[in-house]
Amino acid sequence: MSRETDSVIRRCTTSRLSLLAGASGMALCLVAGMASSAFAQDASELDEVIVTAQKREQRLQDVPLSVQALGAETLERNNVNDFEGSLALLPSVSTAPLGPGTGQVYMRGIVDGGDGNFSGASPSVAVYLDDQPVTSIGRVLNVYSSDVARVEALAGPQGTLYGGSSQAGTLRIITNKPLKGEFDYRLEAGASTTHDGSESGRLEGMLNIPLGDRAALRLVGYTATQGGYIDNVAATQTFYNTVVNNAAFVEENFNTSEVAGARAALGVDLSENWSVTARVMHQRQSDQGVWDHDPEGVGDLQVRRFFPDASEDEFTQAALTVSGSIGSVDLVYAASYLDRQVDFELDYSAYALLPASYIPYYVCPSYLRTDPACGDPRIRFAGRSNYTTSTHEVRLQTDPAQRFSLIAGAFYTDPEHAYNNQWHIPGIIAGRDVNSNPTGFITGADPDAYFITRQVRRDKEAALFGELTLRATDTISVTLGARAFETESTLNGIVGTVFSSTPRVNVATQQDGVVYKANLSWQPNDDLLFYATYSEGFRPGGNNRRAGLTIPATYQSDLLRNYEFGWKTSLADGSLVFNGAIFRMDWADFQLTRFDPAESLIGLTANAGNARIAGIEATIGWRPMEHLSIDGGVSLINAELTTRYPRSPLLPERAPAGTDLPFVPEFSGNLNVRYDFTFGSTDSYIQGALRYRGESFNDIVVAGRSVQAAYTVLNLSSGFQLGRYEFKVFVDNLSDERAELYRNDFDGDPRITTNRPRTIGVGVSFRR
Repeated sequence: MSRETDSVIRRCTTSRLSLLAGASGMALCLVAGMASSAFAQDASELDEVIVTAQKREQRLQDVPLSVQALGAETLERNNVNDFEGSLALLPSVSTAPLGPGTGQVYMRGIVDGGDGNFSGASPSVAVYLDDQPVTSIGRVLNVYSSDVARVEALAGPQGTLYGGSSQAGTLRIITNKPLKGEFDYRLEAGASTTHDGSESGRLEGMLNIPLGDRAALRLVGYTATQGGYIDNVAATQTFYNTVVNNAAFVEENFNTSEVAGARAALGVDLSENWSVTARVMHQRQSDQGVWDHDPEGVGDLQVRRFFPDASEDEFTQAALTVSGSIGSVDLVYAASYLDRQVDFELDYSAYALLPASYIPYYVCPSYLRTDPACGDPRIRFAGRSNYTTSTHEVRLQTDPAQRFSLIAGAFYTDPEHAYNNQWHIPGIIAGRDVNSNPTGFITGADPDAYFITRQVRRDKEAALFGELTLRATDTISVTLGARAFETESTLNGIVGTVFSSTPRVNVATQQDGVVYKANLSWQPNDDLLFYATYSEGFRPGGNNRRAGLTIPATYQSDLLRNYEFGWKTSLADGSLVFNGAIFRMDWADFQLTRFDPAESLIGLTANAGNARIAGIEATIGWRPMEHLSIDGGVSLINAELTTRYPRSPLLPERAPAGTDLPFVPEFSGNLNVRYDFTFGSTDSYIQGALRYRGESFNDIVVAGRSVQAAYTVLNLSSGFQLGRYEFKVFVDNLSDERAELYRNDFDGDPRITTNRPRTIGVGVSFRR
């Protein structure tokens, strides 16, 4: 077994089980840690797991909060290599992806479906890379999971400790820190083949170098290629009177993804009480093709695309953490800087066929769809996004074993997103491109651009936060928390077409407020914990590119109030862990971004109404005998509007009160069964993992929305250890299920994002 980064992680990583949480990240985790051996332990007692969900190290079963931690071992056993893949192990989490890194993340049913517009509402789930929020609209930071200690999922509002966008929950990617005093290394490789698709492969390495007794350097490198499984098939399309074909772009298995990255971390003990860790990480992901197919209009795992689809997502993050103590008070300062650039292009030609499109104006001399002289109206959508974020947090905490304990701090972040999105028609008639705008407000676009959005968005947040805990008795604790915040949002730039006379957008809004938390917990012994929580979470307000008839230039923060009762139990001498939570959440003045022709020809955001979400989540981890492990989780959620949408009587009703919220399965569940055994002189295992997601809707608007079908995915794996070598074989998606992850009509071309078909693979690793 490999040695771990420190004593805390070492206690986590030997775990055999990962309580695959119930829907909202309910207490679970049973496997956190770095690169522990997959063949270590036979004892029937489940291992202790340490998490940092409340910004200090705690035993998972002592945290009065719904939290799940997926450790390195859990991710490895489930063949998870990126952040998005880990979300599939959390029944309370749902997504609506178009491809790698493109989906928004939802927890506990807090979703209205109006996400993804760069000028729109912020996400309702915050994503952290170590101590830095890296939340972004439309594209999750899809960190590759090499040498990641764990992914923590904190369900329910986390507004007091984690601030803006931690409304429905917080997801934290926690990397391994340098291990002082020990030399360690690891090499891993894997290969797989997909049914009717291309081959995939990966290579990863980690090297931990001690620098004396008080410092260490940790180096990580990785590269991986995911083969395609969707075909772009030959097709012709008649646009008005023009017939075009896609012969130049026909390709089998054209949706491929490549990722490469490296990370370096230096840890130094400055003294007995103070230490510093500096880290830099760089990653680049390049994708080709699309991950949604058109089985109803074209064929299974087939699409018709008339322009290339490609993207490149590259980021660098630098971070510095200084921690120490003054007397009995622990202090932490964490600073981070993220620089990220995303470039993409995609086929948007189907939009030209929509009756409401203005495309004939750009390609037909007389602007008529029947004009015999119309040109080629195919559309290419291209964009570039630059994200920069600097974050500073300083916090102090006192000994939680004392009668009164405190965690308090100050936080500041200033994310900026500069984006330049352009829609191109190569066959546009001269004089009708954006650069020909007579007002002069819209210039500088490429020559064949007919529409442009070039803006800079900033969403600053400054806050003071704290949680005070009173140990009223040896078994009863009361925690009161608050976060006073001030946000400033600005939007500056241009949007429009050749005939647009809208001047440059230059709007700003400032808001402030306080969110609260109250928690009462009763822990009669180390095996039982019961808690009741009231907590709040918010999303900052923002600005619209234009004001509408009933939509103002700015929209306000929306607030989520959570009422929750939870339990954590360890039974049968520690061989059975049963955790759960019952919750109700009231979502007030939720922000919704939509393109509604009755209101505006561009997407606008408004505080659209109220909703209520009620649910139950439960997880179980059971070791019924020495070598058998069973763990699983379920989520039952009812999420619906409590007011009509839109609330304004000036607009037609799109969804009445009682309408189910989109992307929220009523029931979801995971089940893992693993058996460890000895074959000859080798430690071996066999594992089955079952994942079920119930059906859900793909939109909040009743007219025209579709049902996303329920699906079940079964994965099998087996492995054995020979000395320092570990080998495994696996079959993912054994039944070759076509999961409906997202039914979308992104550009007027209905398609369904689906999962990878049946995949068979092998893996090998060598550890010190």
